[in-house]
Amino acid sequence: MLRNFCRVIVLAFAMGMVWGCGGEQVMQSQMVEEEQAGRPLSKLAVRPDARHAVVIATVTRDGAPVIWAKVAFSRSIAGQAADYQWSGVTDENGRSRVEITSDDVTGYYQARASIDGREIGSWSSIPINGGYEVMLNLPIGERVRVTGSPMQILQPEDAIKIGFIYTTPNRKNSLDGATLAALQLNEEGGVRGVPIELIDGGVPIQRLAADNISDVEYVAALAEELIIREKVSAIVGPNRSRHAVIVGEIAQRHGIPMMTTSATNPTVTAAGDFVFMAAFTDDFQGKVMAEFAVHTLDARSAAVLTERGDVYSEGLSQTFVDNFVSLGAQVVAHEFYMSGQTDFTAQLTAITPFMPDVVFVPGFIDEIPLLVQQAKRDFNITATFLGGDSWDNSALITTSGAVLEGSFFSSLFSSRIAPGDLSEDAHRFIDAYTAMFGIAPDGGGALGYDALRLVIQAMRRAEELTPMAIRDKIAATRDYSGATFISGYDENRHTTKSAVINRIVNGAIAFYKLIEP
Repeated sequence: MLRNFCRVIVLAFAMGMVWGCGGEQVMQSQMVEEEQAGRPLSKLAVRPDARHAVVIATVTRDGAPVIWAKVAFSRSIAGQAADYQWSGVTDENGRSRVEITSDDVTGYYQARASIDGREIGSWSSIPINGGYEVMLNLPIGERVRVTGSPMQILQPEDAIKIGFIYTTPNRKNSLDGATLAALQLNEEGGVRGVPIELIDGGVPIQRLAADNISDVEYVAALAEELIIREKVSAIVGPNRSRHAVIVGEIAQRHGIPMMTTSATNPTVTAAGDFVFMAAFTDDFQGKVMAEFAVHTLDARSAAVLTERGDVYSEGLSQTFVDNFVSLGAQVVAHEFYMSGQTDFTAQLTAITPFMPDVVFVPGFIDEIPLLVQQAKRDFNITATFLGGDSWDNSALITTSGAVLEGSFFSSLFSSRIAPGDLSEDAHRFIDAYTAMFGIAPDGGGALGYDALRLVIQAMRRAEELTPMAIRDKIAATRDYSGATFISGYDENRHTTKSAVINRIVNGAIAFYKLIEP
């Protein structure tokens, strides 16, 4: 799938902003056009001026990772004995990071792997290019193979490309937040004077559904193209957990840092140590909504309506159920529906006899209005409807605010919080976003803003702009303050942050309550 990516180029000049959307066809680097993933390396791109290279080497035996092995590299020079002066140790995934630095890095190398001083494998004729980070698979007894496209280590004259993935058109607010962040960061000098360039990776979710195209397959191809063809230094997004799980696996495989925006399912980061979340997790969000239902709304019974097959809806539903029951309340019905469904008669018929106090529906914009409308109009269900952060969607409220009147939902951010409960950085974000886009920001805009800033601030702290160095600095984040506040990351690359509960009043979103972790 060859795609014309839209570039959101945000540069600061004395005269103001410059926005660009390039229509040029993206091309793959000449260096790797004959070395597709899984095929032997055969070419050497000469960059004799570059004095630094990074090798991510994965040692395998019969397809399984070899852990805690020392991997060492030596320059192959005729008539000279191998010195193996550059080395690293494989982790639990069989992966090792080796930095090679010399006056003339570009050339052919040989490698060997050993455990407790005993050699278990060796390889020769490995081309390593100065100025690049390359990912290799070192299968014992076989030839070395490339497992990802070589990533150029950024030089001062390069733009720093960030791939931004989001669902469109209803979640463009996250791109707006990131665009504002890029403008501000570039006004501050970018990263060591290098400007930031956002590569627009919109996922046209409604068009894909209409054309019967898998959104998961689409987003997977999109992520691969951003990494392989566009050579992005990091990925920000996606906003949907079902997409973030897939993109996380791809980012991890290529060794590219990824920061989700409003994706909240905790399994998003399970792919590995390159994947981070800017949002709270559904473990926290589900607990918040269950406690709110019991302690604030005095609910003793609940029905839950879940979109089957969606990792976000299923995960958040289960967390709500577990917490609701643990508080001594009862889940009287748990029904499932499918994405794109328009008639919810079967599900509503099942829950109506129980007359639940609340109905929890962690779904999406295409189904929520129809479901709630049918529940109220056709079944006279008077329960209070509750939702998750997926309800924090201006398009949902604009088209269906009256239908959803009186409902509550959790969110990642609110510009309507009492001024004393917002930080100075949050106030500045709200003012700048409102001035730039003519509307107050919601959770999507706030998380797009924060996610990009988290990545760029990590780049600024990194000694070198390699994926692992950036990843390590993201993991070391402490007391980040932007639209929201992040104290740091745990071992799962999750963060703890406050939640907001909003209520729909007179067809509009009204702030109701701030919940601290």
